[in-house]
Order: sequence, then structure tokens, then C-alpha cells
Amino acid sequence: MLKKSVTCFGLPTFILFLLTIFPSTSLNAQLAETPWPMFRHDLQHTGRSACASIQKPVLKWTFQAQDAITSSPAIGTDGTIYFGSKDKKFYAITSDGKLKWTFETEGEVESSPAVRKDGTILFGSWDGRLYALNPDGSIRWKYKSEGGIISSPAIAQDGTIYFGSWDKKLHAITQDGKLKWTQKTADHIVSSPAIAHDGMIYFGSGDYYLFAMKPEGKAVWSFGTRYLLDASPLIAPNGNIYIGSEDARFYVFRSDGHVEWTFDTQYDIDSSAAMDTEGSVYFGSGDNNVYAFNSNGKLKWSFETGASVSSSPAIGADGTIYVGSRDKKLYAFDSNGTVKWIFETGDAIESSPALDADGTIYIGSNDGKLYAIGAASSNK
Repeated sequence: MLKKSVTCFGLPTFILFLLTIFPSTSLNAQLAETPWPMFRHDLQHTGRSACASIQKPVLKWTFQAQDAITSSPAIGTDGTIYFGSKDKKFYAITSDGKLKWTFETEGEVESSPAVRKDGTILFGSWDGRLYALNPDGSIRWKYKSEGGIISSPAIAQDGTIYFGSWDKKLHAITQDGKLKWTQKTADHIVSSPAIAHDGMIYFGSGDYYLFAMKPEGKAVWSFGTRYLLDASPLIAPNGNIYIGSEDARFYVFRSDGHVEWTFDTQYDIDSSAAMDTEGSVYFGSGDNNVYAFNSNGKLKWSFETGASVSSSPAIGADGTIYVGSRDKKLYAFDSNGTVKWIFETGDAIESSPALDADGTIYIGSNDGKLYAIGAASSNK
């Protein structure tokens, strides 16, 4: 019997070994197995990492772009950090903060990247294109929609790529950038699609609706909130879907579309929720608060920051919750809501944290810097 050996991001090393010996096109078209390969970490958008957490932060380095960074970073197969900026460029940075390359688009890059097993990097731009780049920064292919792309792509198990566009459509394209189908909505789509274990695709729309789609392109159900759904859904292990709306209400749906419970905040919710291993849920709101709920929908705690919270939380291996605020600060909470530490940047934070294998946190700020925040040495 083989002894199971697991990396901090959850893939048995034996499986990695098999993938190396028996590569396949379909497997290589799937999501990469890195510490943080896409927006919200995984296809269910849990925002949860199995990697180390930081107890005492120290600034490792910063990288200066030419405009605000609202895109959330992803980590490539070789440890490269990828992100976009409002300066219309997409960046590849080494783990020690050095520039590898940039790729220039014709629009601001607010979409967060996703990385495939073969190293291909996928991201959208306000120029209406979804780009697929090789690890060296050369272009592999590009796909044109009829509107800007802020939504971050999701890569399904069969290699299909899903993303929303300002053209009021969810696009499903093949692994080489060919159109499979679109689902039209009545308004823009900023929400990034989440994919359940059964293949169902969930996304919100500016027409106020949450949509549930089958992989072949058939809408199964939709639910109308009272305002824009720009946040991205989270899918729990039991199939429930969690999403906040700009109607200032947080919704939890069963997989059949029926509402399980709701919670009203004082202002809009653009932050996407994260879930820890106990089923507790965390999200931010435009009312300046970070909220925490038990799996049964009971409020655990809330914490008021100094400005609105549109950044989406990330959770470390020990349950530490990291989230940015427009008050310029990155907060670290324990699961009971106690502030562990605060790190201040030079401007508002709309980007969401990405966690590396050693616990390093990468996050963008509107000051145009990507911050790498690591753990202070225990002997200091």
C-alpha cells in the first residue's frame, strides 16, 4: 500500500509523479496544482489554502506598476506571481520580486489570472479580449468578446474555460480559445464563475440574477436579487451557493435554487465569500465591516474597518483570515474575530490576497504596488 504524501495545496505527490510520466492534453488543460492558481484559489471559490499562515508579518518586497492593482494575483507552476494593472499591462514577477516580463493589452487589466497545468496563463482585459499566454510571456491565443472582461476565468476539468463579459454574456470556450456557447443576460457580468464538483456553473450578473448552468450551456435556474450581483459565488461541500449582492444582502442557496438563509448588511456587498474547514463563512461589505457566520447561518462576529471592504478574504491553514480594506490596510483575524495583525499599504486595497506555500501573502494596492508579506523570523 502506498503511503500518501500531500503538498500544502492538496495534491498527492504520487499523482504529480503519474502526471509527469503519463501527460495528457485534457489533464494539461486543467487548473494548475499550485499554492494559488486562480481567483479565490479553486473552482469552488473557497478562498482557502492548506499552506502555512503568518503569525508576525514582515515586508519581503514590493513591485511598482504604473497604476492601481485591483487584479488579484495567481501563482504559476514555477512559483511566478501573475497579476494585471490598470496601466493596461499584465505582469510576471519572480518569487523574490523581480520582473520577468510584461504583456501590454489595449485596456485596463482588472481580471485576475488563472493558470493551467501546462503553464498557460489566462486573463481578461477591458479591451474585450481573453488572453492565453505561455510561461515566457508570448501569446498562445486570444479570444474576442464584445465588451470589457473584468470577470476572472475558471478552467473546468474538461478544459473548458468560463468567464463573463461586459457584453452581457457568459462565454464558454475550448482550451484553445474557440467558442462553445454563450449565455446571454440582461446586463454586464463582472462576477467570476464558480464550478461545482458535479460540473454546474454558477455566476452573478448586473441584471441582479444568480444563474445556474449545466456544462452543455443549459440554464437550470436563476434567482433575482434586488440589485447588481458583481461578487463571485462560493460553493460549499454540500452544494450550497453563497453570494453577496449590491442590494446589501448576503444569500445562501441550495443547489436547487431555493434560499437557505439571508443576512442584511448596511451597504452593498462586492466582496466574495471564503469558507474555512469548519464551514464558517467570511466576507466584506461596503458598510466597512468584515462578517463571519457559522455554517448554520448564525453571526459569529463582525469587525469594522476604516472604509468599505470589497477585497475578498483568504484563509490560511490554521484558520487565519486575511482581507484588505479601502482604508489601505490588510487585516489578519483569527477564527474568533480577534485581530492578529494589521499591515498598511499606500492606498486603498481592492485586490484580494493570494497565499504562497511558505505563507507569503501577495496582494495589490491602488498605490500601484504588489506587496509580498512574509513571516518575521522567530528569533527576532
